[in-house]
Amino acid sequence: MQLTELFWALFLLVAFVLVGIIWVGIIRRNVRRQTETIRRREAALEEHYRDLFENAHDIIFTLDLEGNLTSLNAAGEQILGYPRHEAVKLNFAQLVAPAHHDSFRAILQQLKASAPNAHCEVETRAKDGRRVMLRVNLRVQQLSGGPHHAQGIAWDITKRKQAEEALQESEHRLRRSLDERVQLGRDLHDGIIQSIYAVGLALQECRNLMKQDACRAEAQLTKAVADLNAIIRDVRNFIVGLEPQALQGREFKTALQSLVAAMSQSHAAQFSFDVDPQATDQLDAREATHLLQIAREAMSNSLRHARAQRTVVSLKRQNGRVRLEVQDNGVGFEEQVPANRGHGLRNIAARADEIGARSEVVSTPGKGTLVFVEIPAHPFYEPA
Repeated sequence: MQLTELFWALFLLVAFVLVGIIWVGIIRRNVRRQTETIRRREAALEEHYRDLFENAHDIIFTLDLEGNLTSLNAAGEQILGYPRHEAVKLNFAQLVAPAHHDSFRAILQQLKASAPNAHCEVETRAKDGRRVMLRVNLRVQQLSGGPHHAQGIAWDITKRKQAEEALQESEHRLRRSLDERVQLGRDLHDGIIQSIYAVGLALQECRNLMKQDACRAEAQLTKAVADLNAIIRDVRNFIVGLEPQALQGREFKTALQSLVAAMSQSHAAQFSFDVDPQATDQLDAREATHLLQIAREAMSNSLRHARAQRTVVSLKRQNGRVRLEVQDNGVGFEEQVPANRGHGLRNIAARADEIGARSEVVSTPGKGTLVFVEIPAHPFYEPA
């Protein structure tokens, strides 16, 4: 009985051992198969990502957090012109143009400060000296020991930047052209058109004088012809792109006197002027030229629109400021009425703005109009 029990015990033990060995073998075979499957998948993924890395059209690279390149794909070699074995010896900052060093250092500092990613636009120089604009996006690769290196992708945006710069330059040229057109229109209106209008008034007066005083009419006609010749010269200057000769500050009084004389001879209205020599001495050529054109416009308005009988033009210096006033006793107008402002008033305001002056038009119906322009004190002039 004891031998029988011992036999069955040994039999069961051997059976269990055999089953265990078989089971272990099956498990080992399954583990081996799964391991091989995983390795094949990893190899396939690695090949897939290697293919993406090498065949991407954008630059893909890795670098440490000091900026030293550790890998570069084929697109990077082609765009930057550096073979891979040369590129991995470079710090990315060596590729960046000096003006953009701070931008690149800033994104490295962000990564060192545990930012998950950072990006910037930088100008780089290819090996052959070409200017290459890149939009760089970096992402920290987290390892067990903390941030170790960064993976980066960079897009070549050179053509886009060139297009943007070309567009900006085109906009600047267009803006300059528009400004020149506005300036030309203002100069034509304030200078040539006003001069033609003055000649027209002179010719009308000449026609009235022909039956009364032939000698005076002839003198008036001679002056009108001379004025027309001067206008023709100004028009030719505009055609060839030249500006009228700049007026010097001390010449302002003489020029204003000539303007007042021309207006007085051409119309029955009375014009008078009062010019402070200290004020003219303070004017530079640009200010004097603009103030004379403003005076011309204001005087013309007093004749054409205000129907004034008397107009006074004055230039004074007060507390270091130069103030031009043109005051008439014409019909005036209602300032509160937002009627369309003519070219004249707009040009007066625009010319004042160009020389940094303050301008204002004060008018009351039936009580005339005052146009004044005040130039701030120059730094090198002390108040009188």
